[in-house]
Amino acid sequence: MRFGCKKIVFFLRCIVLLWFLGFIVFANYIYFATNLNNNNSVNKSDNIYKDYVTLMFNKDNSKFVPYKEYDTNKNIDVRLIALYLPQFHQFKENNEWHGKGFTEWSNVTKAKPLFKGHYQPKLPIDVGFYDLTHDDVMYRQIELAKNYGIGGFAFYYYWFSGKKLMEKPVYNYLNNKELDFPFCIHWANENWSKRWDGGNQELLMEQKFSRNDFDNFAKDLVEFFKDTRYIKINGRPLFIVYRPALFDRKLFVDFTNYLREYAKNHGVEAPYIIATKQFNFTDNPKDWGLDAVMEFEIDNIQRLEQKNVQKIDTSSKFRIFDWEKYINSGREKRDYKYKTFKTVFPRWDNSSRKAYTGALIFDGTTPNVYGKWLQYAVDTTKKMTDKDEHIVFINAWNEWAEGAMLEPDEKYGYAYLDVTRKVIDNNFIPENNNSVASGVAVLKNDNIYTSKAIELLNQGKGDYLFITGLNPGSSFNLFSSREDVVLDSVVNIDLKYKTKKLSDKVAEIKEWIKKHNIGKIYIVTEAYYIPRLRRGLKDFDIHFITISSDENQLSCWNNFKSIFSEYNMYLLSFLSW
Repeated sequence: MRFGCKKIVFFLRCIVLLWFLGFIVFANYIYFATNLNNNNSVNKSDNIYKDYVTLMFNKDNSKFVPYKEYDTNKNIDVRLIALYLPQFHQFKENNEWHGKGFTEWSNVTKAKPLFKGHYQPKLPIDVGFYDLTHDDVMYRQIELAKNYGIGGFAFYYYWFSGKKLMEKPVYNYLNNKELDFPFCIHWANENWSKRWDGGNQELLMEQKFSRNDFDNFAKDLVEFFKDTRYIKINGRPLFIVYRPALFDRKLFVDFTNYLREYAKNHGVEAPYIIATKQFNFTDNPKDWGLDAVMEFEIDNIQRLEQKNVQKIDTSSKFRIFDWEKYINSGREKRDYKYKTFKTVFPRWDNSSRKAYTGALIFDGTTPNVYGKWLQYAVDTTKKMTDKDEHIVFINAWNEWAEGAMLEPDEKYGYAYLDVTRKVIDNNFIPENNNSVASGVAVLKNDNIYTSKAIELLNQGKGDYLFITGLNPGSSFNLFSSREDVVLDSVVNIDLKYKTKKLSDKVAEIKEWIKKHNIGKIYIVTEAYYIPRLRRGLKDFDIHFITISSDENQLSCWNNFKSIFSEYNMYLLSFLSW
């Protein structure tokens, strides 16, 4: 009997020892859990310079689409207005600031690949390296635009208190009535800087708009408004402003009122004034004297996932985003509280201008991906606006140094123009969508957790959001800085009430995954829940984002108690799961 008691005591000691050793392993696993998240390192290639030579000299023309004639008399029920850059010619100021002979082509031709697979330089065909001081090239541009369904050009207009820059192509167009194609003016009202971003670094020409400029500027604009080719919305000449918030709001509102009154006094309908949504401009357009706004958010597109690549030139400075995934997952689809015209860009890569000062490269901007975006913009525009407001903007016709152009190039030929026409003719058939949906699940309704969820969504980590533990009637403002966006159009949000047990939350997450066919899941949670979550969701692609009030889980008594309790629950889960 005594010997039997010793056995029992020994057995219990072994169990306690095993339990204790298991607890130590469990606690250490939790402590290092934050280091078990995704590894963002880039696989290095020994052949990176071989790749560079291949990119530069062994051109891939497999995606080249030849020119095709279309019926230019066919009725098109959506007007596509392409933004048009007039900087492809020499002028006095650029010769002084950038060196004699400088044009936009100077930036375009100096570009080079910055990473494996990077398509640079992007070089033109057909219209070639044109000089816009001679308007003969515009005949061919108009011919191309008409053939492929473009409805007009929006010329950038650089006006600084009466001082004009690169205005010659625009006035050549105005004065040559044989250039029979609709157009409008887009006032590029920001500062002119050497870095090409409108900032104040290396400022070359400052925008000092004041009330004293109202009359002179209105007089300039009305000269364009009177042209029979000028684009109108509901009989009103369309005028676009790039950055209204660069000015005091009252000043800008007073100018819009003055311009409308001046136009009416000179035989023209009050202009239809819109602004771009660039630089976080999310205000109600009516508060700024505007009729509407247009999408134009290159620096502020929500939910883009950044990619990691190995640089060919280590001194280059750029960010690269997965644009193909963005479009294939439908993240471009959003509704607005205010009247907003859709804008699409064929592609985007401004590394020829800013390879060493922070370029933005959108990877995967193929003709097929562009076609999907344009199709969505056209279809939505038809549903949401009156017929005369069936307008979609394209950025741009010829922004070669920003890699945003419809004009034909060496690699793709006329592909982007061809896709444009197919969309307009309802003949576009997109290639298969192989994108896997992803989601973010939050296990606790707390500001720390929901803020982390917002951060993940803004990094492009999720198409769907799931939050447990909310109280009935709770609201969740996902993009508090985006007052103009209708929340449900940005991300699909599922909310669950009352559930407290982790096993129940796991069951709900499984239902949520099945409902949306989610392939990858990011779970925002305390680290000590990870072992049980791994067991309950072992059949799914799970990535944990840990939240903790203290980096050292064992330094705080409350955390220690939580880990202690969770360890026991983890052991019990082997019986229940």
